[in-house]
Amino acid sequence: MRPALLIVLFFFLGPQGKAQHQDSLHTPAQAHNIKLATTLSLIPGAGQIYNGKYWKAPLFWGGIGGTVYYYGQLNGQFNAYESVLQFIIDNPSLTTRSELEAAAPEIFTGVPSPFYQNTANGVAQESIGYMEQLRTQREYALFGVLGIYLLGILDANIDAHLHDFDVSDDLSIRPQLTTKQYFANQESLVSAPGLRLTYTLP
Repeated sequence: MRPALLIVLFFFLGPQGKAQHQDSLHTPAQAHNIKLATTLSLIPGAGQIYNGKYWKAPLFWGGIGGTVYYYGQLNGQFNAYESVLQFIIDNPSLTTRSELEAAAPEIFTGVPSPFYQNTANGVAQESIGYMEQLRTQREYALFGVLGIYLLGILDANIDAHLHDFDVSDDLSIRPQLTTKQYFANQESLVSAPGLRLTYTLP
């Protein structure tokens, strides 16, 4: 009977000893540094690399790089129309589009969309309209850059918090056999078997 009892005790107490051993290996010094991950995320992709999510870094690099490039394209187009408008203001003697294009062909060939008005005043109004549209699109692109940048910081912070989260398959409920003694009457003491379940939060 003794070998059987030892086997039963080993079965029920073994997981508990193993869990305690694993917990003792995880010291606070070895825990993932959340502040460091958040600070590194100020450099796009660095926080993701520190967290071990290497595949996320190129996504943020591409997102920020793409929106910055798009912002640069819009800003260049805005400046092109602004140059046309400034040229019209500086040369009031030029009253037609043909005269304007002949005087400064390099300015008018740099705009992304052609002008349809024939007068200088009409070209100026078209330039102002294009500039308003480009200004709005440029602001959206800037918000996109800032949004992706802040999303990268938030993503690194959340991943750092979840880095040490225990997702193992080890059961945290440990069954244990117990015995409880009680008086059946005033003269006899009776022992009764029992089962105790211990649940440990991570």
